[in-house]
Amino acid sequence: MKHICTFIFCFVFFNTIFADIFDEKTNISAEKIEYHQNLNEVTFFKNVLIESNIFSIKANRATYNNNKNLFLIKGLPSVIKSNNSNKVFSGVADEILLFSDDKVHLKGNANIKIDNISISSKLIIFNPITGKIFSE
Repeated sequence: MKHICTFIFCFVFFNTIFADIFDEKTNISAEKIEYHQNLNEVTFFKNVLIESNIFSIKANRATYNNNKNLFLIKGLPSVIKSNNSNKVFSGVADEILLFSDDKVHLKGNANIKIDNISISSKLIIFNPITGKIFSE
């Protein structure tokens, strides 16, 4: 019974905090999910798939930290692609960071193709809704 309550709490907690990052329905699947109450984070392991109307991400691991309002996705590599026919993009990176300000960071060996332009860098920051690329 304790595991069922923990799973239900984790599921409700995660859907609530994830809704704060994206203003739409987002589906997440993984082979294993863990909630770390002391760290205030949820971690997804193995065959992680994050899907929304804006994009899809495939990775090995994804962690949402509620204290930092940050979603960290790791893979070898992690793959992101557009689900919006008005703004088509695809990219790969060692890490993908999702922030509450609609910015996505591709870190490590990062590559993105957006509007028929290919970019490779150690850090690529872009808005998946508008396609705008930022520099820091």
